[in-house]
Amino acid sequence: MGTDLTGGECHYVYCGCTEESPSLQACSGCHKVEYCSPTCQKEDWKIHRLFCLPPSKLTSADRLALAAFKDIIPEDPDVLCDFGFARTQLQRSNNWLLGLFQGMIKYGGIDPRNIHKERLAGTLVEYIKKFYEPMPVDARGSYYPWFLKNQHLLAPPKFLSTFSIPTDNSLQHAWWFIGGPVTRTLPQIKAELQTWPKEKQQCFSFVQMLLHAGFQLFPDHPEWAYFGFCGCDSPAKETKLWAAYVKLIGASSFDQFYAAYDSCSLPTLFSAHGLPITNPFILDVLGGTTIPHGKKSVWTLKQFVLGDYQGLALSITWDYGFMNCQAEEEIYALKQVYRSIFTRADANPLKLHEACLQGTLLEYARQVTQVDAEVAPLMKNMYPLQSL
Repeated sequence: MGTDLTGGECHYVYCGCTEESPSLQACSGCHKVEYCSPTCQKEDWKIHRLFCLPPSKLTSADRLALAAFKDIIPEDPDVLCDFGFARTQLQRSNNWLLGLFQGMIKYGGIDPRNIHKERLAGTLVEYIKKFYEPMPVDARGSYYPWFLKNQHLLAPPKFLSTFSIPTDNSLQHAWWFIGGPVTRTLPQIKAELQTWPKEKQQCFSFVQMLLHAGFQLFPDHPEWAYFGFCGCDSPAKETKLWAAYVKLIGASSFDQFYAAYDSCSLPTLFSAHGLPITNPFILDVLGGTTIPHGKKSVWTLKQFVLGDYQGLALSITWDYGFMNCQAEEEIYALKQVYRSIFTRADANPLKLHEACLQGTLLEYARQVTQVDAEVAPLMKNMYPLQSL
């Protein structure tokens, strides 16, 4: 424990002492709270450690617990990803998630370290059920029934969380690779990158990824859509496209690469270096539409349904029926229908796009996959548009 003190009350709220202790000892970590015995300090540690340990020592489950005790929606990026908040599509769903965990941590006495362990093991959903199921139905509150309809929010992610390349070394290496002045310091490089047009920044970020050995591109990376990987229908084809890009940036200058990307002419640059792109879906993405980088909404839909942490873009909300959804579970059910379409061996996103424009999403979906009765009414959009 810590320094001997006199008078006062034990900090452990379930301490069995009925009177003030004549001799208390302060916590040796923070020296801000006092205990009447090592037993009380040990029992209180699962909660007190959240306020005693430095922030760097806390896990995402610990930071979730702090949010639960403070009754606030967490803002920490790791907490949002690890505990479902980054997967919700409706703002009110965040309140339901917070209430679910408050029931366990704030009112149920669950140690955040156990929640952390279960999440790492991929068994968090089962752990939540083990906590709530023994309770009488009337005592479970309204958050648990909501959770049973939305378990997907807390299922293990499909992809590893490699959202960014965190090292400054990789940034500097990419800077040198594109021919940037070697005399620039890291702060100077970062400052200059911020002055570039967003398309040029996107190219640099992608080059940085290509140069990073072992990096894996997933649907949650913006570059997965920007550079045509959403047009691939298998991991093998994504790997082939990645290898082609590695060759391309070695054969062309960064200015050439950026100019081709900015003008939606990357397929031409690939061909000029003996790396022709023949996949019609990749060509559709890289070629743009009526405006530069104005890809069809079907590609945004594919990124949404295949990614772990994608939010609903306005375009697919209106084009693919999500505006008809009133609850989180309805969004997920509709999302799963589209996922089954995209993951077919003979998937043709451009046919789905045509069905969207013709207002025949449900008819097309029923030709290629199963559509449950409760999902069918959701597959309506505003098309076809009436000509003026």
